[in-house]
Amino acid sequence: MNMKFGKAYAIFANIDSPDYTDEEKGAAILAILEMETHNSVTKAAMLKVIDYLLHLAFDVLEPKEDS
Repeated sequence: MNMKFGKAYAIFANIDSPDYTDEEKGAAILAILEMETHNSVTKAAMLKVIDYLLHLAFDVLEPKEDS
């Protein structure tokens, strides 16, 4: 799936959105990874995508909140 930057970035920046399929999210992640530079991608968006991928690959226990 060839995806233009604008759509890829929109999906990447909203990776938790149920409006996109896992296939669209994967294509968006790949499109962002293949960019020469990542100056336009925020650290927050990168961290959300890492969290999304981590939860796809592993059963991640959420940390307990302190009382």
